[in-house]
Amino acid sequence: MGVPGSDLPGLGSSLALSLVSLGLVCLVAFVVLRWLARRWDGRGQDCVRILGRCGLEPRRALYLIETGGRCFLIGVGDGPMTMLAELDRATVAIEPPACRTAHSTAAFAQVLEKVFKRERR
Repeated sequence: MGVPGSDLPGLGSSLALSLVSLGLVCLVAFVVLRWLARRWDGRGQDCVRILGRCGLEPRRALYLIETGGRCFLIGVGDGPMTMLAELDRATVAIEPPACRTAHSTAAFAQVLEKVFKRERR
């Protein structure tokens, strides 16, 4: 019989094998992610559209979103997002994002004011 432990690889070869294995795993992950990025553009089916945004503070905002033919007013801040109200799509008239001007915040506030006045009646 031989000396115990003589069949174990040395420290240098173990380190080299570990680095080669890590490199192969990183290369496979990089190739798979690049392939997936080309197949999927990340936009999905446009199931959620942001109709408007009103910044309240640097880390707090209101979003008017549309999904499934329904509109929601969502509050976003330091904590979780909160649905504040479900709005009637017919009362919400926001111009498309490409046509927004510097006055879009004022327009957003006017739309909210109109909607809440109609809901109170």
